[in-house]
Formats: sequence, structure tokens, C-alpha cells
Amino acid sequence: MVTLRLLPLIVLVTTVFSHDPNIALRFGDDLTSYIMLSPNMAPLEESLSLCSWVKQLSPESRTGCILHYRTINRDEITLSDNLVWAYLLTMAPHNVTPVHSQWYHVCLTWTFSSRTKSLYYNGQKVGTRTTSSGRKFDINKGAIVIGQHHHRSPFDTDFYKGKSFAGELAKLNIFKRRLSDEEVSGMYSSGICSSYEESLAEDNFLSWTTLLGDETERHGNVVKFNLTCSAHTHEVT
Repeated sequence: MVTLRLLPLIVLVTTVFSHDPNIALRFGDDLTSYIMLSPNMAPLEESLSLCSWVKQLSPESRTGCILHYRTINRDEITLSDNLVWAYLLTMAPHNVTPVHSQWYHVCLTWTFSSRTKSLYYNGQKVGTRTTSSGRKFDINKGAIVIGQHHHRSPFDTDFYKGKSFAGELAKLNIFKRRLSDEEVSGMYSSGICSSYEESLAEDNFLSWTTLLGDETERHGNVVKFNLTCSAHTHEVT
């Protein structure tokens, strides 16, 4: 069971998917649109995976921050809409450029013991890096912000100007283990409108259900909307 302490002090427990899988979130193009969560849980011991469907609507000349996790001392996770930033402490090098205004699927995985970070784009592994740092993920000393990039303190709303995410997100999850190549590929090939993530619900560290929940404060111009999906292909029509 996962317990999250949201900012301000709201406690939420999430273990199952309870929302329509075809709901997405749209973020406005401004510094006031964001979701912030302060995790309160045991450290991740072995690995993690961060996956999401993304549609970039920010100006193509700008790098918008989808998710940023920062502690008092350093950045831990940074993921941008154009994948210029795809960091789990360090970058997994790649040569992928997502198509603007089209949905794509991205996953970042990190195995602590082997010090290996990998990046997946539309179900395919496109970058891997092994580093000298094998430390555990430091989850209890900062805050996760979605839609913005922390400036200095991880606990305030002094965000970087020019790094806001404008676009749409669906099925954003952090899992408390490294997903296999087959699981990442299956998540993508099943399509944005599928319920594939339900099979991984017991491995959730931060779930899409949490982000859609009524207890989660969505600030500024962050709104839910329904994807229009094909019943046969699980694709957005």
C-alpha cells in the first residue's frame, strides 16, 4: 500500500485503479498550472520506472518540464516534453525527438544495484547508461512537481520561467521496480486507451489514479478531459 502526503497536508492511499482509463490531463501554458506532491514513504530499495503518455503543445523552441523531483541538495528526476531532459540523476543518451502535437509514450527505468538507467520511446529502448553512482532513490527529502521545474527549494512554487509544460498527459505512473522490455513494449502497443496499467497496479509507487483523484490539488489551468478512443484499436481518434 502506498501513502502519499500531498501539499497541503492531505493524506491519500492508492492501491487500485478506480477511474475511467480514458481520462487525461491538459496543462495550460503558464507558471500557475501544476500538481505538487510530497511523498512520505519508505525509500525505493531496488529500482523504479517512470512512464507516461505525452502530447507536447508548448512552443517547439521551448523545453517544457513534464515532471521534476528535487531534494534540498540536487535534482533526482527531470523529464521534459521534448526529451532533451530525461534524467534519473544522470542522462541516458539518445537521439530521439518526439513529433510535436502528437501523442507518444515514454518510460525511464533505473536499477540501483547495476547503476543502469534506460530510456524507452514508443515501446523501444533508445538509450542506456551505466554510472558509478549506485545509491538508492532519495524520495523523502523533496517534492514532485508535474508541469513545472523547481527553481531552488523543492517545497515552494518559485518555478523556472520558460520551462512550464503546456500539453496533455495520460497514464503517468511511477513504479517501484524496473519494468521489463516486454512490459514497456506491451504498455505502448496496447495503446493509450487501454487498461494495461491495471496489471501493474500492485507495483505502483505513484499512480495515475492518485493524480486524477479528488484529493489531489490541481493548480491553475490543469483540467481533466476525456480521450476519444477507438474501441477496436485503443487509439485516440
